[in-house]
Amino acid sequence: MEASAGRPQGLIASTLTPAAFAPFGFVIQPQPDDAPWCPGDAVLQFGGGPPRLYLMTLPPRGLGFAELARHRRVSQALGAIDDQAWFLVVARPDHPAGRPFAPAADLHAFSIPPRRLVVLHPGTWHAGPLFAGPAERVFLNLESRTTNRDDRTVLAIGGRQRCVVDGDQEAPGGH
Repeated sequence: MEASAGRPQGLIASTLTPAAFAPFGFVIQPQPDDAPWCPGDAVLQFGGGPPRLYLMTLPPRGLGFAELARHRRVSQALGAIDDQAWFLVVARPDHPAGRPFAPAADLHAFSIPPRRLVVLHPGTWHAGPLFAGPAERVFLNLESRTTNRDDRTVLAIGGRQRCVVDGDQEAPGGH
């Protein structure tokens, strides 16, 4: 579906599963304290300097976006600290920085349920956290101290397009 200048293109959010999210990163789910390490656990990379773990406060900004960002040298971990779902739009790390995104082909929206973290592979393009509602939200964010200063590339969606995540529906495995 092509977006007109006044109407954003909609993306239906997929249900978050480790398999569906694997091309973009890892899903961290609740587990017992004594659970053994397994190959599916997230392996973090901080090539941009010492890690920075903080609580990121975001104002309400809705479910729309017009660009994605990526960090080539770090694994970024994100998760809401409240009990509400949120959304993340991602594109593969190998998407060329000079080629605009084709929303229907390149972008994948995920609904992130409460008590889940996502860890992005280095280079994964992303928009979000996205959420509806009038109140600010707080997210756990783990990246390097200088990620947004020296390891951040931004790419606009092709042309003057704008996309919006359809938070009322979920696609079982699509986008």
